[in-house]
Amino acid sequence: MALLIKELTLICVLTLLGASFSIFSGLTQPPWSASELEAGEIHQVDAEVINPIWVDARPEVDYETAHIEGALSLNDSNWDSQIFDLMGAWLESPQPIVVYCSSASCDTSKQIAERLRMDLPDAEIYSLHGGWQP
Repeated sequence: MALLIKELTLICVLTLLGASFSIFSGLTQPPWSASELEAGEIHQVDAEVINPIWVDARPEVDYETAHIEGALSLNDSNWDSQIFDLMGAWLESPQPIVVYCSSASCDTSKQIAERLRMDLPDAEIYSLHGGWQP
């Protein structure tokens, strides 16, 4: 019985040491910490890896000034005319869609992404965390 207690104690100590190392070395986040990303968000570095269809949710004036290369402009003011361009691009090459606006405080990309999820339920759709700065 004493041997069993020693073995269980050793297992517990090693488990705690491993978990502590992972948390304090930065390999994993502590279970009590809040996630930096909200549901449906993606970081720009991760989005660039998946080679998405970029959707610029900013006003047309901002889009014409600067945008991510190849991005489509889609916002509430041009939704009816531009949604078909996006659907055509997605049907031609089904890949993830990432919607962005200009800053972290801009909720337009989240709203457009949510609206797209309703219109394209089979698509993988994200909003860009933190927005895009030209």
